Amino acid sequence: MKILVDTNVLISAMIFDGRVLRLLKHLLKFTHRNINVLVSEYVDNEFKTTLSKKWPASVAKVYSDYRSMKFIFCESSPKLTGMLRDTKDIPVLSDAIYHDADIILTGDKDFLESGITRPLIYSPAMLADILRI
Repeated sequence: MKILVDTNVLISAMIFDGRVLRLLKHLLKFTHRNINVLVSEYVDNEFKTTLSKKWPASVAKVYSDYRSMKFIFCESSPKLTGMLRDTKDIPVLSDAIYHDADIILTGDKDFLESGITRPLIYSPAMLADILRI
């Protein structure tokens, strides 16, 4: 199973700790077995940019901690695919399609209400409930 993580999930996990970080750590335990947790170049860049803007004093430590986790860092899609209400989400959808992800893990309401069925769209809370974490 391939799970592409969206920027807002990384922010929630790395800045606010709690259930989202526990979920990611649980998923990362199974990396290279049956679950691959992907972070695309687009998401990685957006994460670093958001950290720099909103938490400049913490960016070096938080980014370093995140990069040391067992995510599979992957290239972004060379072309944009799909239609979404928020056009800033299209690169994330494109990356998920490009890497044949089964799930986009996001807290983004536009994604969650998009009606997309492939890949599946789950919030961290939804996936944690499914996995009983």
